[in-house]
Amino acid sequence: MGNVMHMTNAPAGGIVPDFTRGDRLRKAREITGLDQRRFAEQLGVSHGTVANAENDRSVRDITIRMWALVTGVDLGWLQTGEAPH
Repeated sequence: MGNVMHMTNAPAGGIVPDFTRGDRLRKAREITGLDQRRFAEQLGVSHGTVANAENDRSVRDITIRMWALVTGVDLGWLQTGEAPH
């Protein structure tokens, strides 16, 4: 049930990983050092909500906002993969 990471060519010819939203959410959670269950407790959601989000299933916007708040990771990057300007 792992996420598939796609690669795209960067303008300069380098390879840039194309992470899904689930990949970005997982990476942000991993920064905290918490497993899915403990992280879910921090967010105030169920373990299933965290697992579903990290597996690219539907997740409420408020959950992603809390994810950003708890991890300190930029909300825009979590949502879209675009780096802050």
